[in-house]
Amino acid sequence: MTPTGSTAAASTPLSGVRVIDCTQMLSGPFATQLLADLGAEIVKIERPDRGDITRSVGPEIGDSGLTAYFASLNRGKRSVELDMSTEDGAAALERLVETADVLVENYRPGTMEKWGLGDEDLRAVNEDLVYCSISGFLEGPYRDLPAFDMVVQALGGSMSITGQADGPPARPGIPIGDICAGMYAVIGITTALYADEGQYIDVPMFEGLVSWLTERAGRTFVTEEPYPRQGTVHPSLAPYRAFETADGWFAVAIGSEDTWQGFCEAIDRPDLADDERFARNDDRVANRDALAGELVPILERRTNEEWFDLFREHGIPGAPVQDTVEVFEDEHLRESGTLEDLTIDGVELPFPVCPIDFSAAGTRSGHEPPRLGEHTEDVLGEVLPEDALLRVLEGE
Repeated sequence: MTPTGSTAAASTPLSGVRVIDCTQMLSGPFATQLLADLGAEIVKIERPDRGDITRSVGPEIGDSGLTAYFASLNRGKRSVELDMSTEDGAAALERLVETADVLVENYRPGTMEKWGLGDEDLRAVNEDLVYCSISGFLEGPYRDLPAFDMVVQALGGSMSITGQADGPPARPGIPIGDICAGMYAVIGITTALYADEGQYIDVPMFEGLVSWLTERAGRTFVTEEPYPRQGTVHPSLAPYRAFETADGWFAVAIGSEDTWQGFCEAIDRPDLADDERFARNDDRVANRDALAGELVPILERRTNEEWFDLFREHGIPGAPVQDTVEVFEDEHLRESGTLEDLTIDGVELPFPVCPIDFSAAGTRSGHEPPRLGEHTEDVLGEVLPEDALLRVLEGE
């Protein structure tokens, strides 16, 4: 499969790959944002006048008309206003597909087919097309259920294991159902491109999130019990949890006996390593309340910064619990080169980009999110005769 040509720099891994992005909200835009960071050209198809739903989900960035939600998932894309439900709109999309390598959509199952734009329709136009649908569920009883992140998290087990032991189920702080599906979509798309064969890919949120249970699933099979909800506590390791400090919370992650010995030395309590209640991990798990009784007053005596310095000095796994302001002020994140600093309407936005570090290629940066329909005439003018272009533009 020969890439159709792109505006991305030739040094990026997906340079020359053109993606038609018929997605909105989060799972699809996250996938195509990753593809954009890797160098693909993304042509984002948006509903006339309204655009992606996230364009109206605040907060707004200054007075720019762009929201933080939309900007975080749509950097460097080309925005085309197109009503795919109309005859002229569908015909225009077909012309775009002739020039594309990939199409991604995340409408409710059957929607694209209703418009005559399903995978069979469009792969008849371009047999080399990789057509990727991100859906809530694969074929089965749930196939047609409305799929939001909250829904698949509830069904997929992640909410049941998140939260404090004595509290209700909680939704993880990031939309992992959407992000999981977006990442699997990128894996599927790049695998299909490598296979050099046009094909249809169906990526589900629910089944994808279930696959992320990994060790949690294994423990469930062996114990025949639901995986416990325990806050930051690990059911099989101790000490492995967050402790309150003099000025915040600090996560301690002791995963081996050697690390336990070093931890006891670092906190100036070598006697704990000799205590038979805490000698081995199984002992510490069985006596975790007693162990917490020893460690809680110790961790409370110092600040996060003091503990982090001490842990780094001794090579002990642990870190302060940073909020989302502190994260983007983190010295390591700043120096790692995985933030793209954009300024929109005077607001500085250090967006995180694809963090994969390639030795033979780079990732793309320096691109702002598009205004609604910013590239409509330029993009469609490349594939439509003037009369058809005018009909589409007038239909907006």
